[in-house]
Amino acid sequence: MFVLRVVLSVLLLLEVVPSAIASVARSRVGLERLDQLTRLGVVAGRRLWVVSLLGAVHTVAAVAVLLGLRWPAAGVAGGGAEAVVFGWVLARQLAAGDRGRALGAYLLFLAMALAVVLVSAVALHG
Repeated sequence: MFVLRVVLSVLLLLEVVPSAIASVARSRVGLERLDQLTRLGVVAGRRLWVVSLLGAVHTVAAVAVLLGLRWPAAGVAGGGAEAVVFGWVLARQLAAGDRGRALGAYLLFLAMALAVVLVSAVALHG
């Protein structure tokens, strides 16, 4: 079970860490991708607070996922925070009319976050 937790955590971190860095650094590529997904207008300078918030959430959640390998409750919290972020992005995409393939990446990220929550919860109670 521990190996599964490590594998799922690493897979989730492969998405979360670059997102955290892009948000904290406010990289042009990161801002453009966030705008494509959410249509918030961050490239135009609108709602930049969302970028800062996402950077903070991704950073704290990444640390929690790592700590979750030792303390499963932290894994539940970190994976749960990421699931909320990925769910929010999916909701924004659906509201903007995205369908099919456009939703694939964030459905996968959401599934990974929920898998981390699940295996961490099992480890917590097992």
